[in-house]
Amino acid sequence: MEKTSVLVCIVLISSIGFVSASADNVLTPGMIHAMVSNPVSVFGNTYNLQVDNKTYPIYYGFHTTSAVASDILLVPEHNSVQISLKNMTEVDTMWVYIPQAIISADGNNFVLYVDGQNEKYELATSGHSTIMGFTVAANAHTVEIQGTSIIPEFPISMSAMAVGFLLLLIFRFYPIVKK
Repeated sequence: MEKTSVLVCIVLISSIGFVSASADNVLTPGMIHAMVSNPVSVFGNTYNLQVDNKTYPIYYGFHTTSAVASDILLVPEHNSVQISLKNMTEVDTMWVYIPQAIISADGNNFVLYVDGQNEKYELATSGHSTIMGFTVAANAHTVEIQGTSIIPEFPISMSAMAVGFLLLLIFRFYPIVKK
């Protein structure tokens, strides 16, 4: 019994360093407040995504590298946002601040892929934005954040469907008179 107690104490004391070492990547309330209050100063980089003549700022940053998002695209077939990376020279933590108007997921259960590999992430939401943090491998080229819905990229198709439905109703209830 005494040996077990001593062993448990040793394990607990030795694990304290591991807990504090991993706390650097945890989203704290102060960190979230800073991200929401002034995302440009926290993330350092902004990518302006243009969708239907509207601009959505996507803030992002890395912990140590000078990597950049060279392109950010919507992928309607996957309900995802795809981020192309440049200069990812070493393993680093990436943070992304995305408006929920662009992408959302039921229960905030996003799926994250880095170069096609499913990865874990940390998540916080605030107001109308989602903040996601995750590890990116050295020489990675693509990050894909998959949700359950994305902003309609082509609302014109929805308008065409509405006009078609309206014409169908008109012809149904007001038949063309033959002479």
